[in-house]
Amino acid sequence: MPALPAALAMLTLLASAPAAAQSSLQPPDTGGGRQLLLSVDAAEQEHEVRISPNTPINLFFDGQVQLVGLEGREHFRRVAVTEDSIILMASRELKPGRRLRMPVRFLDGLAPTQVDFILVVASPAQAERHVEVYRPRSPESDHAEAREEREKARQCQAELTLEREEKKRLGGLMGLLVSKQMDEEGVVTLRFKAFPRLAGEQLATWLPVSYRATSPSTGGNGGQPRIAQVAVQLWLANESAQSWLAAGAELVSESGARWSAMVWQEAPVVPGAERQRLVVKVEMPEAEARGTFLLELWEEGRTRSVTFGGVSFP
Repeated sequence: MPALPAALAMLTLLASAPAAAQSSLQPPDTGGGRQLLLSVDAAEQEHEVRISPNTPINLFFDGQVQLVGLEGREHFRRVAVTEDSIILMASRELKPGRRLRMPVRFLDGLAPTQVDFILVVASPAQAERHVEVYRPRSPESDHAEAREEREKARQCQAELTLEREEKKRLGGLMGLLVSKQMDEEGVVTLRFKAFPRLAGEQLATWLPVSYRATSPSTGGNGGQPRIAQVAVQLWLANESAQSWLAAGAELVSESGARWSAMVWQEAPVVPGAERQRLVVKVEMPEAEARGTFLLELWEEGRTRSVTFGGVSFP
């Protein structure tokens, strides 16, 4: 039973809250605070703000400001001015109904250049916690912002172009050298007449060539192992009734280890049409790039696949 009086007291407090908020002063927005939009006319730049003793209030501005003056400053426990905000906390010496003038100047030259606040001492229930102050946007400020955005876009485009040119410049042989993906042996090749295909396969290879480029040794104890980039280029002929386009590839070693490969095919292999070029590339430790591999290729979704044997690298 002791909980019942407490519940009744809470209901009474909640029921009385709207009545307590009624006043000649508009109750504060206790959610996100109040947003104050100034006008261009300097004669109209006087606005009331409700404060209360021992209750901090934050005023935020849309530009750099300067506190010109504060009437009764000695009655404030705290006055803090940053680049774009003013924080105030009045002392108990200020009684409800007192009105204090606080002029604030904007330092960026945009209109209006000054606003006068009238700090009205009110009860804690009516005090404002934070006020955001904005000035009207002029065509000049819109043009300046648009110019700034265009300049940012121009700089981003210039940086993107430079990055693309850098990638082009470091491609090919220079890219291999700068990225330390090739040692003094360079890129070595091995030519084949064809890769053996498993029984039933309806794709045939023509003039395959394998490549290897090995990264330089880092040396020293605990150094990184030498990495080999190996690739296979071949031409495919289609002896089936459907066109064929590779979507993925793997190299399978004699021990069963599988190495995922990047695959590029010039165009689908159409039955009865010209052969199409295909290239696959794999990175693996140099020690693993020895021996003979199977090359498995498959279409999107692995609906169809083809396997060739006898793949090796120089």
